[in-house]
Amino acid sequence: MAHPSFPELTAPHRSVTSDQHSLRRPSLYQNNNSSPVSPNTSSSYPDLADAFATSPLSQHPFSPPLPSASSSITQSPPPVKPSAISSDLALTPPLKNPTHHFTSSQTTALKSLTSAASIDIADSSYWSGLLGTAKFPPSHTPQDAFDLEMETVGWSIELAANNRQTRNFNKLVCHLLCQLKLVHHHQTIDLVSYNALYLVRVFVKHFVGNLSDQEIQEQLTYNHAMTSTATNRLDLAPEKLPILQQVIDHPQPTAEQLLQAVLDLIITLDPNANYTTYEFYVELLNLLLVLFSTQLHQGPGQEKNLFLDILFTTSANKTNALIAKLLDNVIEQKQPPSQTSSMVFSAYNYLFASRSSLSDTDTLPVADRSLLTILLLCTQSRLYRQAIACLRDLQLLSTDLDDIHDRTHLISYKHLFNLFCESIHVEEHMLLFYLMLMENESFRVYVLSRTDPETMYIPILKMIYESIEQRTNFSQIYILMVILLIFSQDEVNNDAIQKVMVSNLTWFTERPLLRSLSLGSLTMLVLTRVLQFNLSHQKDIYFHTNCLAILSNMAGSTLDMHAYVAQRLTGVFELIARRYQKWVAKLRGSDQDKAGPASTPLTVDHGPADLDVYEDLLMLMLEIMNAVLTHRLLHNSQLIYCLLLKRDLFVGLHLQPRFSGVVDNIETVIEYFSSRVADANIKSPSTTDVLAVIDQASRTWSAQRLQPLDDLKFQYEEEHDCHQFFVPYVWAMIHRHTYIYWSDDKTRGLDAYRQLQEPVTPCPRLSTSSTPTSPH
Repeated sequence: MAHPSFPELTAPHRSVTSDQHSLRRPSLYQNNNSSPVSPNTSSSYPDLADAFATSPLSQHPFSPPLPSASSSITQSPPPVKPSAISSDLALTPPLKNPTHHFTSSQTTALKSLTSAASIDIADSSYWSGLLGTAKFPPSHTPQDAFDLEMETVGWSIELAANNRQTRNFNKLVCHLLCQLKLVHHHQTIDLVSYNALYLVRVFVKHFVGNLSDQEIQEQLTYNHAMTSTATNRLDLAPEKLPILQQVIDHPQPTAEQLLQAVLDLIITLDPNANYTTYEFYVELLNLLLVLFSTQLHQGPGQEKNLFLDILFTTSANKTNALIAKLLDNVIEQKQPPSQTSSMVFSAYNYLFASRSSLSDTDTLPVADRSLLTILLLCTQSRLYRQAIACLRDLQLLSTDLDDIHDRTHLISYKHLFNLFCESIHVEEHMLLFYLMLMENESFRVYVLSRTDPETMYIPILKMIYESIEQRTNFSQIYILMVILLIFSQDEVNNDAIQKVMVSNLTWFTERPLLRSLSLGSLTMLVLTRVLQFNLSHQKDIYFHTNCLAILSNMAGSTLDMHAYVAQRLTGVFELIARRYQKWVAKLRGSDQDKAGPASTPLTVDHGPADLDVYEDLLMLMLEIMNAVLTHRLLHNSQLIYCLLLKRDLFVGLHLQPRFSGVVDNIETVIEYFSSRVADANIKSPSTTDVLAVIDQASRTWSAQRLQPLDDLKFQYEEEHDCHQFFVPYVWAMIHRHTYIYWSDDKTRGLDAYRQLQEPVTPCPRLSTSSTPTSPH
């Protein structure tokens, strides 16, 4: 599949070198032929070390960038390349003005802000000139984000170095805190509010990427005495640039004040009120992610993160409200309001329409950033997962209302489920679906009680099939496999998918003439395909375990297994059995060579790791076939037919004590039906003739012939340290989709994700039980 091209990025003011079945009903699912698999692109960002090195400061507080990781990220942001414009940008020539994000007067003001000269916080003319003349353009393309980074990196270096003496950044933050208080009170946004928020976000982005937590705190900490007399000397437009005494005298540290103010507005503001509010809300979310990105820039083993620690402690009382608001933003999926609703920025929008309008690459910034924030918080905080668990459906029965308490937020499960069905190929939506299934029992019951399981099953199976075929995005496949495992834990669901017929599977290219089969058979077919691929290529134990766990949970419900599914299932069994027998023969031969003819026969239990793996896989395959024959033999003649063809595979397996009980059952079935076919005395029997004999013989079959064995069922559980997989995974998504420039050299928090050239585990633990288990 051809990958979509991304706009190439140009450096605005300097050359940058870049790296390189009658009970069954037909399915209602409308097949989508387009592949949901996200593109796999590589990334190479420029090293900003030279930008810092060319600073006139001989000593500055920024630490140098780390060397680039040698392994590539499975999916990365669009690459940054110098001096090239893609066809998407061909209609709009690149802006060569190195300060196209800022007007000339703003450039002058910014130079003053970052210089060694202290600016009076009460100098209303200066602050009005910086914040109140023209709107800073938002970044909605990778090029915008890259340009902004390059244009402000020098100023950020100077500001960080000079701020200890001038405290100009602290004064900017003080103005922002005052503006945020006014916005919270009046619920209206003006130009000064937006620009102050924008500038603080830009500078904090640089600080977070280059300073330690302690150094960031030092940049934010200031002496309140510097503003103690400021309110007495404001005589120019105090209604626009007031210095609020409650901000000055606030007992909290500035970092806590800032985070609290941003959270309050995210929770209370309606982003869809007008376009101005929408853009302001996007910047609030941008700033929140930037504040949390201290984690992105830390290496393994570093657990302290300034703003995340504040959020999980001081701001813990906002957890439920924040999750509720962010999830509402996700479910609504609203486009930005029309810009005509705001007159403040009309002149700017007229002059710079291509830069101020939301491009196709960032059509739902509020919904997208809200989702990324949810994922970031819920994958590392039990508190935020509990907030997910407290969500309830809007369509509650009146008898359920008594159970509702103040912390419960009502959402539309229907709308949320529909969103997942339409966009499960989007990694962020897939991960949120996983979290909802894991943490919210009422939502899980809602999903598993629906009568249209194919609406979710088919997109998931399609993605797994295509990703395996293309050998891409193994992190996403892991989560999708876990979702299927959670589904398979419900026996009612396992029965339901056997009665839904699906067809027109154009994406299943392996068997083009496969016209119609049950959803259950399709699931088994895709899983056996994954097993076969994994045995031949990846050899990843978690692919093996998850596939066989799902098949084992489904086995007792299997109804009318399709002929092709039966062939593939026995085919995978044959592959595993022959490899196992090969290992046994090899090790016995090796043992005899060493100890001579009198040597003791090999004890398989003490074989090497590979033999142990194949023994486990073989045992699981035997358990799966035994479960089908024990519970649904009458309805699975195709499997019996395939077993008759492969009966030689079971010879000798009963000699292994671990296999004996299951193999005895399977051989009992084979011997019974083999004798019935022989008794039929059919000359040159066809497949149809043999199947007819099997169908007739199965009516007189008695399950009492088989030994009663416990069913093997699997339950998915997360490991306590699953955040080690999820946190880098979520940051990788933020890295790609927020249109904030993150330098690869400094994003040490992605090192674990970059190593996913070979699949790794999302920390599953499978617990087994001898009786059917259900997640409810």
